[in-house]
Amino acid sequence: MTDIVETIVNCDGVSVFYGENRAINNISIDIGKQSITAFIGPSGCGKSTFLRTINRMNDTIEGCRIEGRVTVDGQDIYDASVDVVPLRAKVGMVFQKPNPFPKTIYENVAYGPRIHGLARNKSQLDDIVEKALTGAGLWAEVRDRLQDSGTSLSGGQQQRLCIARTIAVEPQIILMDEPCSALDPIATSKIEALMSELSNEYTIIIVTHSMQQAARVSQKTAYFHLGNLIEYGDTKEIFVRPKDPQTEAYISGKIG
Repeated sequence: MTDIVETIVNCDGVSVFYGENRAINNISIDIGKQSITAFIGPSGCGKSTFLRTINRMNDTIEGCRIEGRVTVDGQDIYDASVDVVPLRAKVGMVFQKPNPFPKTIYENVAYGPRIHGLARNKSQLDDIVEKALTGAGLWAEVRDRLQDSGTSLSGGQQQRLCIARTIAVEPQIILMDEPCSALDPIATSKIEALMSELSNEYTIIIVTHSMQQAARVSQKTAYFHLGNLIEYGDTKEIFVRPKDPQTEAYISGKIG
């Protein structure tokens, strides 16, 4: 009997254009709740562009427009009535290069909850900060240095601080765009272990250039090529028994 996974992101016929240039071509995909989905493919294939449609980060790029429909938890996020600020709290993002604010470790995490009014007083804010840093696997390392600058941390710690900052506003979805590409192998393994833990509570979508990483952390994998979604399915099937010759060629290293 197959488990029925409830979906949280539904994309239907999504195309993305930069001016006249079509970067994403008519992609439809459904992503399940509390799971890890990996987007793989060669550089420039559109995987990061597609990731950014899920929290409207492409809105910040001049001349970018989208066709099709993207719903998150049943809501059409491109509807004119949607405010992108709460949307981007609900669909958080962790970038390729750690980007802590030039503030203390505490203020990095407290910033979002404060803006969104999630704490009524300092005690509640303290609790949110501790919970987020614990959830990001960082509390034990920084509990005695919360007033140090976030930029004083190592690269791997900075990335976990950015994850803490993301989960502090209680998102449903965390988008990760090559979150380990700037990190050493030890820091990478910590982030991967963290992703597995976080997927018990959050839906994670990760863009990665590392097929090994996709194979290790994700339940579902989508292979992109030249703006097209070539294949999407269970990670094990994609890597062991890909259905499309283009996927097989990429997985086996014949193209890339």
